[in-house]
Amino acid sequence: MKTPFDILGVSEDSTDKAIKKAYLQKVRQYPPERAPEQFQNIRAAFEDIKTQEQRLKYQLFHHEAPSLDALLERALQVGVPQRPSDDLFALALAESLNRAP
Repeated sequence: MKTPFDILGVSEDSTDKAIKKAYLQKVRQYPPERAPEQFQNIRAAFEDIKTQEQRLKYQLFHHEAPSLDALLERALQVGVPQRPSDDLFALALAESLNRAP
């Protein structure tokens, strides 16, 4: 799955200015009249990471969810109980914060 950084062709430590410049270049390359699907992807990527605060939120909370099979396999492993990995804990925390009360 492509990240917004991949779509815009910028690094994760890019500045707001560099991200906006990359966005405008991509829009020129894929204008909405000729490539509406690509334009929508580019626009969504820009909206996700256009400011430092939004980039931080994206980096903290947008991870690919583990599959149910992988979670069950890990839960049913025989042997010494394992502490959940930091990544798994962060994912569970992010999901709980995104849920409406």
